[in-house]
Amino acid sequence: MSENLQNSGAGGLILGIESSCDDSSVALLDIETLELKFYKKISQDAEHCAFGGVVPELAARLHTAALPKILEQIKPELPRVKAVAVTNEPGLSVSLVGGVAMAKALASSLRVPLIAVNHLAGHVYSL
Repeated sequence: MSENLQNSGAGGLILGIESSCDDSSVALLDIETLELKFYKKISQDAEHCAFGGVVPELAARLHTAALPKILEQIKPELPRVKAVAVTNEPGLSVSLVGGVAMAKALASSLRVPLIAVNHLAGHVYSL
């Protein structure tokens, strides 16, 4: 999976956002070829390690900081986005809120559909 945008061509993209627990992830998928054009994950392991596990409120605050940083990297591609997909369940509710809020704002501002994604179904389909 690439962390850098590749020569994207003229097709449309689906923007994916994941924030169900303690990792913030953003991906761009070419609709026509199903090729992954961009993927970036920011792990929160170091921040939670001191507590012996994930602290939901800390995870939520870290998503709020991380997701816009990742989005900045793909800003030039936003006009090509034809839909925004986001994890909406299951997961830590305080963590999901940040990703869902960002996805709703992007879908609204880009005037594209918002696709709700079940985190567990995503694992099944990834196989």
